[in-house]
Amino acid sequence: MNSLKNFLYQRSSLMVLSFLTKHMKNAWTLRDISDACLLNDEQSLKVLEDFCEKGIISCKVENDVRKFELKEELLYVQAFRMFEDAVELSALVATIKERCRKIVLLDKTKDDDGRYDEAVYLFIEMDQDNHRFILDAISKAQFDRPIRPIVLSTHEILQLTIDNPTYIYQLNAGIVLWNR
Repeated sequence: MNSLKNFLYQRSSLMVLSFLTKHMKNAWTLRDISDACLLNDEQSLKVLEDFCEKGIISCKVENDVRKFELKEELLYVQAFRMFEDAVELSALVATIKERCRKIVLLDKTKDDDGRYDEAVYLFIEMDQDNHRFILDAISKAQFDRPIRPIVLSTHEILQLTIDNPTYIYQLNAGIVLWNR
């Protein structure tokens, strides 16, 4: 975990929410969550009970074991996932920003079939010919999910603005992580 994330996530509720948003579509036991978040069962149970009470997660019993599942359809859960991705990408942004004009985190939390997409999508407008440098930095980034970049030069963006302005609009509609 990077230092910014360590600072922001000093509360156990954020640790649990972080874990659950990274593992949507799965139901987890108290032990699974406690182990993954490095919390004791008492801390985790308190958070999970609060989340259940607030309607953020559901709890079901299977074979006498309670399992907790995030309600991923909640807009603020999706917004939290985007926020966390932005925080976790801060080191990558710092590495490549001087060779870019813009870095945008795209809201592709759902794939074309409406399922949660494990990948993170970035639109990167680069300066001149920095394509190899940017792709190398992305491949070396410490990130626990695949990063799918769309890296375009200023010239390519100008051409797309003429050929497909809707696509360029969509690429710029995410969270701007860097803009020169």
